[in-house]
Amino acid sequence: MTLGEIATFKYGFTAKAADTGEFRFIRITDITDGGKLSPADAKYIDSADATDYLVQRGDILMARTGATFGKTALITDDMPAIYASFLIRIRVNESDILPSYYWHFAQSSFYWQQANTLVSMGGQPQFNANVLKEIRLQIPPLEEQTHIASILDKFDALVNDLSIGLPAELAARRKQYEHYRDRLLTFKEAA
Repeated sequence: MTLGEIATFKYGFTAKAADTGEFRFIRITDITDGGKLSPADAKYIDSADATDYLVQRGDILMARTGATFGKTALITDDMPAIYASFLIRIRVNESDILPSYYWHFAQSSFYWQQANTLVSMGGQPQFNANVLKEIRLQIPPLEEQTHIASILDKFDALVNDLSIGLPAELAARRKQYEHYRDRLLTFKEAA
C-alpha cells in the first residue's frame, strides 16, 4: 500500500521558540539521527492558536526539508507539545498499521531508497506531504506487525539505550574476561 492510503498528514505550526512556555515546541533539531525525540535543548511556546498542532501518543513527526529531510520520530508519551512548521505530522490509521511498525519502517533502507528517489532537490531538499503519500510499504496483519515491532524495539533498546545495552555489554565482557583469565592462568605442573 501507499502511505497516502493509510495516513493523514498535517504541516506544523510557525512560531518563535523560547526557553519557557506552556507547550514543548518540537523542531527538526529535536529529532536525533536514530529517530528519537531528544530531551536536550528543549524549547517551548505559549499559544492558544496552536492547539490544532498538539501531538498525541502514536503521532509520527517527519522532517520535510533540508539536509535532514525524511528523518522521523515516533511520539511515545503523552506530552503537551506542538510540532514546528518544518515537520509533517503523520497520523496512521491504526486499524491498518501500527505507528511503531511504521516508525521502524521509516528507519529502514527500504524507506530511505524511496525517500531519496522522491525528494525534490533545489536549494534545499524538499519532502512534502504529496510526495510522502507515494511511499510504498508492506503491511502484514496487525498481529505480525506487533511481533515485528516488539522484536525491533528490543534491538533498538539494546543498541541505543545505555541503561540496557551497556549492562548487557559489560556482562558479556566480564564473562569473556573470566574465561580468558582462567585459561591464561592455568598452567601445567612441571613433571
